[in-house]
Amino acid sequence: MADRRVLRGTIPSYNFEGAVHLVVDDGKYTDAWRVTKFMVSTQDLGSTQAGSRDCFGVLATHEAAIPEPTGNNVWWTWADRRQFAWAAFGMDGDSQIDNQFSLIDSSHIIVRDMYVAITAQTAFSSTLFNYYIELERVKLTDDQAIMAIIQEESQDV
Repeated sequence: MADRRVLRGTIPSYNFEGAVHLVVDDGKYTDAWRVTKFMVSTQDLGSTQAGSRDCFGVLATHEAAIPEPTGNNVWWTWADRRQFAWAAFGMDGDSQIDNQFSLIDSSHIIVRDMYVAITAQTAFSSTLFNYYIELERVKLTDDQAIMAIIQEESQDV
């Protein structure tokens, strides 16, 4: 089994289609993953709708941890332990990538599955976005696996 894994794809806007379920669980609770890289971007870099190219994304262990957006944006809720990675992508004008942001809770271990959600700043129709996630394998003892599952459930929410 590989010690590294890459998940990448294209998904529609969260506010129109909901979060996308990404399966990483192989049925072994002592076999877990840590996200080492999370990036998002628009699919159409040449779109004339500039706001549709500025996007925000989140990774979470539960779909319920990604609140319904107010307006068009996914909410980043750093107090909710079920959210563990955040990314953004912005363009300046029609041709230049202005900024990229990515923050990952490096202490978060994924034993089961995760959800990804991305929205545009001002998209009023379903827009497609790219996501790229690098994972590294983490071997856990039985006790560590139980603690990681408790963290996934976020007992204080």
